[in-house]
Amino acid sequence: MTDFKRSSFGTKRPLYRSLFYLMGVALTFNSSLTTATSLDYRVLVNPIVQQQPEALMSEGLQAQFAANQSLSKSWLSDSTSITVTHENDALTDDMGTQNWAMGVEFSLLLPKQKDALLGVSDAYKKQLGVQQSYLNWLASGKLRQLVWQYSKAEIALNFAESALKKSLELQDNVKMKVEVGDSTELDLLMAEKFVLEQQSLVSQKQGLLALAKNKFQLWTKSSQLPSDITEARHSEWKVENHPQLRWMQSAYEVSKAEYTQQKTRNKAGPSFFVGAQKDQNSIEDNTYLFIEVSVPIGSSPENQKNLAEKQQTQQVQKAELLRAQQQLEEAVLAAEQAIMINESNQKLAQQQNHIAQKTLQLAEQSYQLGESSIQSLLLIQKSALEAELNLELASASLEEAIADANQVKGYGLTILKEGN
Repeated sequence: MTDFKRSSFGTKRPLYRSLFYLMGVALTFNSSLTTATSLDYRVLVNPIVQQQPEALMSEGLQAQFAANQSLSKSWLSDSTSITVTHENDALTDDMGTQNWAMGVEFSLLLPKQKDALLGVSDAYKKQLGVQQSYLNWLASGKLRQLVWQYSKAEIALNFAESALKKSLELQDNVKMKVEVGDSTELDLLMAEKFVLEQQSLVSQKQGLLALAKNKFQLWTKSSQLPSDITEARHSEWKVENHPQLRWMQSAYEVSKAEYTQQKTRNKAGPSFFVGAQKDQNSIEDNTYLFIEVSVPIGSSPENQKNLAEKQQTQQVQKAELLRAQQQLEEAVLAAEQAIMINESNQKLAQQQNHIAQKTLQLAEQSYQLGESSIQSLLLIQKSALEAELNLELASASLEEAIADANQVKGYGLTILKEGN
């Protein structure tokens, strides 16, 4: 059976190795410790993580965390203002009366308001904590897509080149038979036409591989596929540990904390004005200190509007979280079904390839003996090449389906700790 080689990194992976891998999958079905991927594969996640649009949120989340934490440690709810007042009757009277007053005005946070602000800060801190695993999961999905597009394009090109080589060998064989009078010129023309078809196919597959390679290089900054892109199959997953749901849950917790913080603003804290005043006229000169306390009654209508908006945002995020969970559960079922379908396809492709190769051997013998036409041999050879290609693609599709299932279940391309 023909070996499949990855020309970009110079290693060979015979088809029997793919079958051996499938046997290994059954033995490691219950493993949930690590993905069976090479280190040079997993490191390619890093450059993709940096290119995720969601990575731009880190700075904003950090600022929100710091701002709310700082405010929760303060007793002041607003900025402090200084007021200076001066009264003078020089233009309206001749009593020589002048009043000077200067004071500081500030508002205090209530204990519940401080606790609510701290809750918002903690919520943003938790969201920062789950962001990296979420970004890694997103990048892993992109990387898995890129490597399998690249790998399948290489498989197709390698088999197209193999088919071209065999068609050239057949052409040489037919030419020798024509020279000795065992075949006609028509046979040679048919063989040459088949060679041209294979050359066109090689050119087409080269273009597809170049496109896949360029996409891979754009995202990973690397031009070569990793040495091993196969993965262990993870049968178990916990919905509460899924990076996407954890990210959405953290956003929902932020909304809950902000809603609670908005509710505490319905009852504003007291405001104080502390200062000194000096009254001066032609008879006396008095200086005294004063303090004013302002206690709000009721709540601002604008605050009620903001509270309603926060509540709506919270409800929308809760609905999105539940919908995402339902979609993931359906996606997991579909991914497991895809593995079963690809396992079946791989077995059928193996049987079809076995029959096709045996048929080709008989057809070649028959043509050499002059018992069949070149047309029959070309059709059978083309069918045999397609069967061999389909078998290798079926094996690759099964490995890709396993990787897709791991992605759906939330397994990123990192060393996973037990329980994740």
